[in-house]
Amino acid sequence: MSWNNITRKISSLIPIVGIILFIYIIISIGIDKILYTFSLIPIWYYIVALIVFIPKLLLAAYKWRYISRKQKMNLEFSYLAKLFLMSLFYAAITPGAIGIHIRIYYIKKRIKTSLEKCIANSFIDAVSGVIGGIILATIGALIYLNLYASLFSILAVTLVFYVSAFIFFIEKKRGSKFFQFIIKPFLPVRYQENFNQSIEALYEDIPSLYELIPIFLFEIVIWSIAATQVYVLSQAFSLDIPYPEFIIASVISVVIATAIPISIGGLGVREGTFVLLLSQYGVSSEIAFVLSLSGFLVKNFIPGVIGLILFLIGGEKKILIREEDIIS
Repeated sequence: MSWNNITRKISSLIPIVGIILFIYIIISIGIDKILYTFSLIPIWYYIVALIVFIPKLLLAAYKWRYISRKQKMNLEFSYLAKLFLMSLFYAAITPGAIGIHIRIYYIKKRIKTSLEKCIANSFIDAVSGVIGGIILATIGALIYLNLYASLFSILAVTLVFYVSAFIFFIEKKRGSKFFQFIIKPFLPVRYQENFNQSIEALYEDIPSLYELIPIFLFEIVIWSIAATQVYVLSQAFSLDIPYPEFIIASVISVVIATAIPISIGGLGVREGTFVLLLSQYGVSSEIAFVLSLSGFLVKNFIPGVIGLILFLIGGEKKILIREEDIIS
C-alpha cells in the first residue's frame, strides 16, 4: 500500500474519533437524562437565541465585505450574508469545518475572477475568525486564571502559532518563497507549469496586515454574540454563572473543538470540553452537554439550514438586506 493511500485512510478515520467521543459522552450521561434536559428548555428560548444570531450575521457579512473590498472584489453585502448562512451548514457537517470553503465556488461564479483569488478571500475570512476566537479565549483565560490556569498556556501557544502563520503567509514575498521551495517540488510536473501564475493570482490585491487589523476586532464581537446565544439557552436552568465567565467558557470549548479537528462539526470535543469547564461551577454533565449541543444548533446548524434553503429556492437572487441599512 502506497504512502498516499495510507495517509488518505488515516485522514478518513480521524473524524470518527470525535464521533466516538460524542457517543461515549451520551452513554456516560444517559440518553434519558439528556432527552429530559432538552425538554426543560422552552421553545421560545431557542427563538430568542436565534434572534440574537441576527447581529452576528450582519457583522460577519460586513467583515467579509470589508475583506472583499480590500481585494477589489465586488461582492454585494446581501449576497455575502446569504452565502455566509449557507456555508455554516457545510461547516457544521464536515471535519474541521472545512466545508465552509464551498463558498469559493460561489464567489468565483458570482464575480468571474480567478480561483486563487477566491481561495485567498475565503481563507482570510475563515482563519481570521479562528484567530479572533483564540484571542478572546486567551484573554478570558488570563483574566480568570484561577479557573483556566491549565488551559492558558495551551491557548497562548496556539495563539502564537496561528498569528505567526497568518503574518508569515499574508506577506507575498515570504508566502511565495514557501510555496516555491516547500510545495512546488512535490507537485506533479503538469501542475508545476502554471504554478508561478497561480501564486501571483493568490496574492493579487491581498490586503496588508495593517488593513486586516479591524477584522480581528469584528471577530471578538462575533464570538461574543455567538456565546451569548448559548447564554440565553442557559437561562432555562437558572445557572449561577456570571455572564462574562460563561461567555469565556463557551468560547474556549468551541476554540478547542476548532483547533482539534477530529470530529464532524466539532461534535464530541466541544461537548466534552464544555462539560469539564462548567463542572467547575457545579453544573451537571447533562445540562452542560445539552447547552453545548443546543448552542451548536442555534449558532450553526439551524442558520445553516436556512441559508441552504435560501440558495435552493432562490438560486442567485438577492435577499433583501442592504449594507447601507446596517451602517447608516
